[in-house]
Amino acid sequence: MIVENLANFGVLADTVEVILAVLLMIGGIFLTYKVQQWADRAGETPPAANTALGGAADRYEPHGMRR
Repeated sequence: MIVENLANFGVLADTVEVILAVLLMIGGIFLTYKVQQWADRAGETPPAANTALGGAADRYEPHGMRR
C-alpha cells in the first residue's frame, strides 16, 4: 500500500502516520537483528583465550625476560 498523501485519510491521517511510523521502527529493528545474526555467522569465531574455556595452548601469558 503506497500512500502519497495522508490527507486522503481525512481525520485518520494522524493515526495512519503513527501506525506507519511504528511499523517502520519494528521493521528496522527486525532487519538489524537479522543482519546481526548473519554477521555473527559469517564472522570469525572469538579466540579461545577470551572465552575462559581453556582452548588455547597456553591459558596464561608466559613471563617475559624481565621477570
